[in-house]
Amino acid sequence: MGEEERRRVFQFIDEHFGDFVTDLTDYCAVRTVSASGEGFKEGGRATRELLEKWGISAREMPVPNGPNLVVGEAGSTGPILCLYNHYDVQPEEPIDEWKSDPFDPVVREGVFYARGSSDTKGNALSQAIAQAAIQDARGDLPLRLRFMIEGEEEVSSPHLNAFWKRHQDLFEADGATIEGSDHTAEGTPILRLGSKGILYVELTVRKAAVDQHSSFAVSIPNPAWRLIAALRTLRDENGKILIPGFYDNAHRPTEEELAYLKRNRYDPEDFMKTYGAVEVLGGDTQWARLQHMVYGNTCNIDGFYAGYIGDGSKTINPAYAKAKLDFRLLPGQPPKDVLKAMKAHLKAGGFEDIEVKSHGTFEPATTPLSSRIGQALLRGYQAAYDDEPDIFPWSLGSSSTYYYTSLGTPSAAGPGVGHAGSKAHAPNENIRLEDARRGIKATAAMMLAFAKSD
Repeated sequence: MGEEERRRVFQFIDEHFGDFVTDLTDYCAVRTVSASGEGFKEGGRATRELLEKWGISAREMPVPNGPNLVVGEAGSTGPILCLYNHYDVQPEEPIDEWKSDPFDPVVREGVFYARGSSDTKGNALSQAIAQAAIQDARGDLPLRLRFMIEGEEEVSSPHLNAFWKRHQDLFEADGATIEGSDHTAEGTPILRLGSKGILYVELTVRKAAVDQHSSFAVSIPNPAWRLIAALRTLRDENGKILIPGFYDNAHRPTEEELAYLKRNRYDPEDFMKTYGAVEVLGGDTQWARLQHMVYGNTCNIDGFYAGYIGDGSKTINPAYAKAKLDFRLLPGQPPKDVLKAMKAHLKAGGFEDIEVKSHGTFEPATTPLSSRIGQALLRGYQAAYDDEPDIFPWSLGSSSTYYYTSLGTPSAAGPGVGHAGSKAHAPNENIRLEDARRGIKATAAMMLAFAKSD
């Protein structure tokens, strides 16, 4: 990107940044909570209309048994770049911890607060504005953009696979960006080249048809203790997962990955400030904590329920207990294999009475930094920031990356509007507006670099 072209593109973004704030306010006000099935129709329509406003030809495509997926097209020549995002958001609970209504966006001291602002409505809007800036500066787009924005990512996209099988051509491209990355607390951009996978399961054990008086626990087994015993066989106190074969095919760090990871300044200790964590695992040094965070797996208890948890006392022996868990997985650890191994492990341990239900999966995937999309992202960041990005082989979270990479489409997280303290999935989700401004510029620069890398 030449200096004059960059100046014109960045000027457009600066001049229209107020539109970004206005449009994101309207977009985040649309309640689209996939966990409860709220706002699917409204979310699809709002997404399509938002793309159309910024000059993108958009349509809603039906997903079997799921909400519509919005596909937008811009540009007619050049390489194809897919831009994946989602319009659904996480539930807002616990609502009493929000400082303002999660679906009534507000700006306080340069920070925009709303559910979905960082994950990922802000990213979808930033990409729409970025391509509009290029068209305004050049009069055309030197590449073909395919926006793909779905409505069930936050529940592991249970119906996307059926859509993918019918429309694989939409996922085939010269490259793809998956959602958007973010910034460190200091504003350094982060480049992520893939995503971890996820297996989300629910474990249930029932020992009676109904709750009983707690005195009967001397004779009737308590299901909560039974479930706790089963959970203790899945991992040890240090976080090592005890399922046989779990680590056998997990990706091992390459020399290239370690070389660029070691240059990163990010320290997981920031979680203590961002989330009020009292401890951060992984070791006594930044480098040890960083490696542990990137190459570590999780067996995480998302929730545990049994019996009475209301105010005061109610002396019962509960009829059943339930836990929800997620495993974050590295390339080489297919979720279906982990699920099969976990069921076999529980059975071998005598826990045949534990019912296991899978609620969703995403496959892990990564793309080399040397790929076309990797290099375009790197040059995009270099053009928009006075700093080099921190580079990670994948994000800690999970998304649709594998739907693209499995078809030969190299994929990585695009430039994003969030930051380390954005609190995605938590109360008071937010983005810093200056991060968003620079993220839009990096997106535009990435698009131009991708087009010119033939």
